[in-house]
Amino acid sequence: MTRPLQQRAILGGTFDPVHVGHLRVALQLRDAGFDRVILMPNHIPPHRPAPIANTPQRLQMLELAAAGLDGIEVSDLEVSRPESSYSVVTLETLRSQHPEAAFCWVVGTDAWLGFDRWHRADDILELANLLVINRPGEHPRQPAWQQQQLEQRACDLATLLQSPAGRICQLDWPGLDISATALRQAIRQGDNIQFLTPEPVLDYIQHQQLYR
Repeated sequence: MTRPLQQRAILGGTFDPVHVGHLRVALQLRDAGFDRVILMPNHIPPHRPAPIANTPQRLQMLELAAAGLDGIEVSDLEVSRPESSYSVVTLETLRSQHPEAAFCWVVGTDAWLGFDRWHRADDILELANLLVINRPGEHPRQPAWQQQQLEQRACDLATLLQSPAGRICQLDWPGLDISATALRQAIRQGDNIQFLTPEPVLDYIQHQQLYR
């Protein structure tokens, strides 16, 4: 009998800084049935401004946040490359390194609505599955490319977890109303951020005097 592919979810971003909203999504992915959840900070994000914290700092904060969380790991694959962090290149590398695994790229609604502008978007869907996480009640009109892809590839989560690549699942998951932008602003203002990011990350931010 053929062993099922190990299912790995990739949660990427700048993580500038990581906060409890990121970790909640990671834990939800793990509990939904993924064998591993990979937190993957990017080095040079192609679709947004450069991060404020440098690459080693963002990586260190992620490692502090993920320490002790079963099934959650941090990857330095993208930050170790000097060029822009293109998801398709990351997936090509991961597929060659881990032929025993299937990968699922996790995005929010905003990223999904602009997914057709990602570098080699069609190739991404040949290399991985895609999980789109919406907040409850957040169902904007789908652009033409996205609608076409959903007609061909849409499935439920159980089906996605049995698929090697090429499927798209949309889920409504409640999220915490927190963003890295708001967290950085709170730090600049001297607000109490004790419950917005894990304590080891908070200590690191204070020690490094980040986001002041």
